[in-house]
Amino acid sequence: MEEEVDTSVTRNGQNTTGPGAIAEITKELAYNSNEDPFFLHGSDHPGMMLVTTPLTGNNYLTWSRSMKIALGAKLKLGFVDERIAQPDEGTTEFELWTRVNYMVTSWILNSISKEIADAFPYTTTAKELCNEIVKRFGENNGPLLYQIQRDISSISQGNESVAKYYTKLKRLWDELTYLMPIPPCTCDSAKAVANLHSFNRLMQFLMGLNDYYDNIRSQILVMEPLPSVNRAYSLVFRVDKQREVHTAFNENIDFTGLFAKTQNTNQPYRRDGTNKGNTKKKTWVGRIRTTSIVIIAM
Repeated sequence: MEEEVDTSVTRNGQNTTGPGAIAEITKELAYNSNEDPFFLHGSDHPGMMLVTTPLTGNNYLTWSRSMKIALGAKLKLGFVDERIAQPDEGTTEFELWTRVNYMVTSWILNSISKEIADAFPYTTTAKELCNEIVKRFGENNGPLLYQIQRDISSISQGNESVAKYYTKLKRLWDELTYLMPIPPCTCDSAKAVANLHSFNRLMQFLMGLNDYYDNIRSQILVMEPLPSVNRAYSLVFRVDKQREVHTAFNENIDFTGLFAKTQNTNQPYRRDGTNKGNTKKKTWVGRIRTTSIVIIAM
């Protein structure tokens, strides 16, 4: 009688024989791959662009923020902030690190405009490439801070919608916060600082609105306590939508009246003479009947 051979596989102290064992192993491998910064998905390739708008120089803030989000989503942010250290040469880890480092470097270069990317062809690591970009575009924030503050102080709604005006203003606020974040504080003054920050933004938003919103602006300013800027925007936006509906309704009435007037002018001739337009008048000359057109003035 042949001796039975145990073909079961033990993984992490657990026997993998039985229903669902292969599925559990596959699930575990997938989970470990997603947690592994050296893992590259089958769809990853050196020609990928991780951001929609490439770096042109003037958009460094938004570009750097978008790149951090994209690299973080792929667990590759550690290659540019040195959280993933370079392993010793000759090890298996070094080969894996080099492969992923080249991939991340390619992604960054693909996300830079060609005029700028031509200046960085010989950078050896993703970290070195990012350091060069920061030195060129991100180190001196003084002029950029000045420009942002100037734009905030001079921005107004103008001919734009409330939504577009608020979006522009919020983007400036976010850029300013990114460059000058409020330091964390657990003291009693933290709430007062946050309230002052909210108050400044509310005033900046209300000051840039058109005169059409004087009524709702006055109502917001007398609220106690003052609402947040997001709440104020919601109130103003509601007024703006009501105005759009009212304008569309009036335009529809005007069009309907014009259409009815046009229809009346095309009515056929009636014997009571109440219509206006072209009529025909018959006359007799001898035995010849002629028809003349009489134009009745409108």
